[in-house]
Amino acid sequence: MKGIVILNLDKKSELSKDIEYPENLCEDLGVSNSMLATVFEEHKRVRSGPNYLEMQIKRDLSVASFFTGHTSRHFIGKGDHVITVFLSEDDILPRNFEGQVRRIAFDLLPKRKEKKFKDLFTKSYNLLEKGELDAYWQERQEFEHEIGEKKEKIDDLAQKVSLLVSDRSEHLRNVEALKNEVTGLYSKLENWSMQMAELNEYNATLTSKNRELNRLINVQKLALDQKDERINNLKAKLGDTEEIEKGAEKLLAEIKKVKHDKEILNQEISKLNETNKKLKFQVLKATRESESVPKLELEIKRLKDKILGINNEKENIKRELTDLREDIKLVRKDRDHYYKIIKEKKLL
Repeated sequence: MKGIVILNLDKKSELSKDIEYPENLCEDLGVSNSMLATVFEEHKRVRSGPNYLEMQIKRDLSVASFFTGHTSRHFIGKGDHVITVFLSEDDILPRNFEGQVRRIAFDLLPKRKEKKFKDLFTKSYNLLEKGELDAYWQERQEFEHEIGEKKEKIDDLAQKVSLLVSDRSEHLRNVEALKNEVTGLYSKLENWSMQMAELNEYNATLTSKNRELNRLINVQKLALDQKDERINNLKAKLGDTEEIEKGAEKLLAEIKKVKHDKEILNQEISKLNETNKKLKFQVLKATRESESVPKLELEIKRLKDKILGINNEKENIKRELTDLREDIKLVRKDRDHYYKIIKEKKLL
């Protein structure tokens, strides 16, 4: 054997050399950190728990290495450590060599912080080199015992499975019946789902309509409140029912009087129009006669002045008629307004 080195993972999970014997072993053998990392990666590839391997890292250099296992899982001695032994070409390893390396991990790694660790490490290597270290297999024995227990459980399960297989045909028939029942249930469930989707859609529509109706009801309620307020104000202004009836009768009388005055004015306008036509005819006749009779000029001027006066009177009558029409519109508007109030409040 050429020597031994212990590797470990630091807090950053990076591989580093913890201790080596003899000193400067890796440098003398030309072993780089990448070669040591290759050994560790090979351990990880085998499994995450404790494992042993032998491999060649250089053309003329082989190693026997043991990984203690991860700290967060099952490990021997101390987790996240690798004990690597560099072998000579003429080394013939005993069958229990793995157990001897396990002994170093189990006995030495927990004592790493002791001052005498280096001496213990050197002593263990010398014993390992002579093949005098006691092998440590307790962990493996426990593992084999656990495997035996699991094997017994597997045998029990195999017997139970054989019993179950005998009833397989009956189970298959039951399973087939259950499948048919499940198929029918799935069909019913699909129909129910479709009906539920339709009901949900109808419910959403009703909800939307209900919201719109509530909005319209609120708007109408607000409008009715405003109308009630206006009616109350009108009541306050108009007084009781008798005053309203008297006002309505007075309005009707005024409307009849206005209509009568309108008819009289229309008759006067018609008469004025006839008179105007006659005067125009006389003026035209006088104008023709004035060409031969100069004395008629004074008569024509008099007639023109009379016509002008009639036209002015006609315009005045038209303006009065227009004002009268506006008054009639206002009177009608007030009448309709009072009628509406009387009808809504059922005062008559």
